[in-house]
Amino acid sequence: MNTLTIKQAKELGQEMVLGTAIKAKVTTVVQMLYMAHCGGDIKTEKPLIALWEQCATDKPTLAVIRSIFNRVTKAVHKELDMDKPAMCVKDSQLVEVQKRGGKGGGAEGGEGGEGEHTLNDKGEAVPVLTEDTARYKAAFETLIRMAKKEKDAAKAEALSVAMNLLAAKI
Repeated sequence: MNTLTIKQAKELGQEMVLGTAIKAKVTTVVQMLYMAHCGGDIKTEKPLIALWEQCATDKPTLAVIRSIFNRVTKAVHKELDMDKPAMCVKDSQLVEVQKRGGKGGGAEGGEGGEGEHTLNDKGEAVPVLTEDTARYKAAFETLIRMAKKEKDAAKAEALSVAMNLLAAKI
């Protein structure tokens, strides 16, 4: 596409907005289903697998759903104090992701990240917990508890949007 008219640019922008909204919705759905799964609701596993497998039919979309699962499942594990890596789907099963080997001193490969990190007693890089981060985490945990109890669909959606926005700051 060598040229782009203003009309085409606006249409493209609208598609981008829609795509971002869909990604946020998928993130919320994965979070709610996986939280229920961790709470013992086995019926949520099949929809999670079906979502992954549908997205896996397109390589760029697979990368997006992998990122969502990685981020969401890690956050749920952390919230529930579970010492477990992120989850993915392999052979139609919800399984733990395999750690990637890094170059050099056996460091683990990862997605990369932002912010300052320090080493814990196991020699793993962990984010430095700032006062703001601690406040955001506490607020996020409160929003999750509220969302679990909320019966009103509009309020639940508002809480979901707030969690997505706050999750970006943590």
